[in-house]
Amino acid sequence: MFPTRSLFFAVTAAALTTAHALEVKVSPALTLPQALNQVREARKGGDSSPATILLPEGVTDLTQPIQLEAQDSNLTIAGTKSTLIGAPLVTGWQPHEGQIMKADVSKLLPKGFIPKQLLCNGERQILARYPNFDAKDPLYGGWAFVAEFPPAGAPEGHLWKRTLYVKPEDVRKWSHPEDVEIDIFAQYGWWNFVEPVVSLNPKTRMLTLKKDCGYDLHPHNRYHFQNALEELDAPGEWFYDKHSGMLYFWQPASKDTPEVRLPTLESFFKVKAGAKNITIRGLTLTGCHGSAITFERAEDCLVEKCIITQVGAFSGSGIGVSDGKNVRLSHNEISYTGSNGISLSGGDRKTLTGPGHIAEDNHIHHMGVFNKNACGISIYGVDNTAAHNHIHDGPRMGVQMSGNNLIVEYNHLHHLCLETQDGGAIYTGGRDWISSRGSKWRYNLIHDVIGCGQESGGLKHPWFTFGLYPDDNSGGIDIIGNIVYRVAHTPIHMHNSRDCIVENNIFALGGKFQFDLHGWTKDQRFYTSHLETMIKGYESVAGQLAWASMRNMDLHPKDAIRDDGTMMSGNSFQHNIMFGDTPGVKYGDIRNATPKWNTIDYNIAWNSGHPIVTGINQVGPDKGAPLATENFDTVAPGKTPPGWGFNHRPNKDVQLVVADGALRVDCALGTDPKNPKSVFHSPDVPIKPGAAYRVKLRVKSSEPTAKISLTFASFKNGAGYWQAGSTSITATSEWKEVEATGRMLRENEAGWKPWMTAFWLRVDCHEPKGQIFFDDVRITEAEPLDEWAAWQNAGWDKHSVVADPLFIDWKNDDFRLKPESPAFKLGFKAIPMDEIGVRKD
Repeated sequence: MFPTRSLFFAVTAAALTTAHALEVKVSPALTLPQALNQVREARKGGDSSPATILLPEGVTDLTQPIQLEAQDSNLTIAGTKSTLIGAPLVTGWQPHEGQIMKADVSKLLPKGFIPKQLLCNGERQILARYPNFDAKDPLYGGWAFVAEFPPAGAPEGHLWKRTLYVKPEDVRKWSHPEDVEIDIFAQYGWWNFVEPVVSLNPKTRMLTLKKDCGYDLHPHNRYHFQNALEELDAPGEWFYDKHSGMLYFWQPASKDTPEVRLPTLESFFKVKAGAKNITIRGLTLTGCHGSAITFERAEDCLVEKCIITQVGAFSGSGIGVSDGKNVRLSHNEISYTGSNGISLSGGDRKTLTGPGHIAEDNHIHHMGVFNKNACGISIYGVDNTAAHNHIHDGPRMGVQMSGNNLIVEYNHLHHLCLETQDGGAIYTGGRDWISSRGSKWRYNLIHDVIGCGQESGGLKHPWFTFGLYPDDNSGGIDIIGNIVYRVAHTPIHMHNSRDCIVENNIFALGGKFQFDLHGWTKDQRFYTSHLETMIKGYESVAGQLAWASMRNMDLHPKDAIRDDGTMMSGNSFQHNIMFGDTPGVKYGDIRNATPKWNTIDYNIAWNSGHPIVTGINQVGPDKGAPLATENFDTVAPGKTPPGWGFNHRPNKDVQLVVADGALRVDCALGTDPKNPKSVFHSPDVPIKPGAAYRVKLRVKSSEPTAKISLTFASFKNGAGYWQAGSTSITATSEWKEVEATGRMLRENEAGWKPWMTAFWLRVDCHEPKGQIFFDDVRITEAEPLDEWAAWQNAGWDKHSVVADPLFIDWKNDDFRLKPESPAFKLGFKAIPMDEIGVRKD
């Protein structure tokens, strides 16, 4: 224990025999800024020895950020059971209405400052909202949903980023609609946006925003309104009236006397350029508006054993580090941040020199309270590391990164992507061609990556999300020794990633597949829209000496399309274990990637004794007479044949009719970005569970070429939708016969439902104009072939085996291997599981 009511300069016992050391203690008589000034005065007086500022036990209020500069180098700020809080206490409460109290806080707030947080007894409360927060279902309850358009679709000239329609029951009336905000998961629900409202028309139910949202506003997007006094109707809700300076709060029931505070402090510590050897140790930091600690071009600094909680509004994180070098963040607990837990950035990508920042042994959880695109740790630049961290309970990624020579290793990541979809526990992208080459993802334990989708029936979870996610052409990553299981969609999703080594991993219990490779082609919008960026990125480092040893950097992106029409190349996917326990969940999924340019081999495949499903539905001869035939000769011209119809019609002028003895469909792209193209279906065909089917038909186009796709699908209104894999076809101006095959689910397979009694042929037309003609449609049952054999015949897994990997106890999450595991014979090496996660001090 140390004194709390006096200031003194202390020379430690060790310093008497070695070097002089300066120690200053903060007390009620001396504030932290004053203590820092004392150190600075001593430095001006010629004392250059290391200095320590000690904080007392208990709570110390801080009203201005502590800015540390070059003159403050060789300084430690530490404490034991010491808390800094950046939120002034609110007093002077008076009754308002019912349980709602009010207080004038105009003198507490900086000029022009609008509070976005309120703490009661140390915990954030809820900004007044509609619908109310649902404490029983905090993630998936308490939402309203954007109304659907009329059957005719979106009104002409609809402003997709500026307007939406609310349902009749969600029409609200506010005295100051211009103060109201909408918190909405726009478009596909990748993350949320908080946008100011202009008006809500009670008759048309059209809501108008003050400015464009970052993404389109779609029907079924989830949202809530916030920041209106009229919505303050539940315990824990609060509202600040900027017009009067009055704060309103319905205090929750509590045995403790409510201590209400408004976070106004921007940051606790700002460490600036030139500062060196700054240590912040053993402090609790709570209640600030921006990021709790920031480093900008600082060197050789340390934050350790701190607790950072309840900090940051929408853009506020726990700790942010940019540029400089050798900043280490170690053994901290960071929770309930407005945005990220930790951010590391810096480095020169041309020379591949980096700052060497490290985030290690931190416990990061419940980040992204306001910003649902937040992650546990974000890493950008060159030569930054996230190691041995425990990250969980976040709305989106565990680690998100972009750059080169970035290390993500020995982390334990779980219960992530809880509120968003199409994300991953570890994520990176590569639209610039050079990201994230030279990086390593190794020996991470990842599980329970959930995902949340928003559809017409409400929120759905688990939903479309992944474990490891090298996205958008990311390249050159070593993905070694990771254990990834219980993931909503796929443990590893390789979206046109290239030149990656994926070896010695365990991918298990994926909801759809255990791994996938989804490549681009020259005709896909991903390639065409990003090619210029890829060329610019490549040419920015081409010829640089530091890049000479990077894998396959001799290939220019303009030459990336291979001779087989694919782009995805250079991946080695070997010595892995792919494990499932549900019939029908696929071993893997390959799209637009070929074994000529990618290697998948020497792996273990096992689905607890169930047949290995690969999605390669090669079929044998037809079995019996056709189940359905149609040549359209008996249908009157200009009429739609019985049973045929649109799944989606881009506009009212698009037709599906018989013309010249064939079925003609008009091609167009509509304004709805979720459903832009012409899609139609055949009459129903009875399903025989597990049976394989073949469709043959003739097709031609009014245009020189036209892309279409064929698949078998099943649907029941209100129950669900399912489809087999699709077959891509190019129609030309001449008639040609084409075919597609598919297999129905077995009754014991994942995804099968009792309502699946019939299927139909689904045809997607991908063109913006023209007409496509179809004739002589024949659907027959066919002899199914073994999917694992078909997979190997396609060139994959030539030396891999189907065998039980012999985990010690996978049902209790123990994925260690027994000594007799067949994986060892294929070159698999034991993963050092005991080294994963936070290490002891």
